[in-house]
Amino acid sequence: MPVIYLIRHGQASFGKPDYDKLSDHGWEQGRLLGRAMQNQDLGVPVAVCGTMRRHTETAEATLTELGLPAQWRTDTGFNEYNHKEILALDWPLAEDHAAVTEWLMQQEHPRKVFQSRFEQAVRRWQRGEDRYSESWSQFRERVLASVYSLGNSLNKGDSALVFTSGGAISVIIQHLMGLNDDALLTWNRTLINASVTRLVVNAGTLRLVSVNEHLHLPTEQVTYR
Repeated sequence: MPVIYLIRHGQASFGKPDYDKLSDHGWEQGRLLGRAMQNQDLGVPVAVCGTMRRHTETAEATLTELGLPAQWRTDTGFNEYNHKEILALDWPLAEDHAAVTEWLMQQEHPRKVFQSRFEQAVRRWQRGEDRYSESWSQFRERVLASVYSLGNSLNKGDSALVFTSGGAISVIIQHLMGLNDDALLTWNRTLINASVTRLVVNAGTLRLVSVNEHLHLPTEQVTYR
């Protein structure tokens, strides 16, 4: 049966002006994944990326380590939700990076406090309490449309490497496990950078085989952003 490997991007640059680029850890996580995947029977995999920089940089690191050309097709369906907009509509200070940085420096546990703020904003988005460029339901629909379209394009023995984000992977897990909307945050906060969630395709049906595989990462390389 065809196999789809959903790969969460490597560690991005949390707290920096450009979150979207990989940190040094993120690049190494991608390379470690590529080395580990050399032991998988991938054949000649189809590589698919969202259009975000953290997706394409993870793809570059992983594919290069696999000995494959750093080439992929892009699919905006695998892009993450607009976290900047979601946060700013709930917390206007978030539009000022310098102000947020200063505020975080005043917190005893800045990452924990920021996560709480962020999750509050995401729940508001899910409830549809403001005008968003993309609603929660629209986000879910486009992610699922892309993964099913990919699955239906694969033939027996094919494999696909999809470089994407935690929110998109969480939506797919939620759908396949029949979970409620809380699953977005539950899974998104626990998916590890450069982890693998594996699906098989059977007659147009997607089946979840594994979630959040990360044995290729040593303890010091386990991160969540």
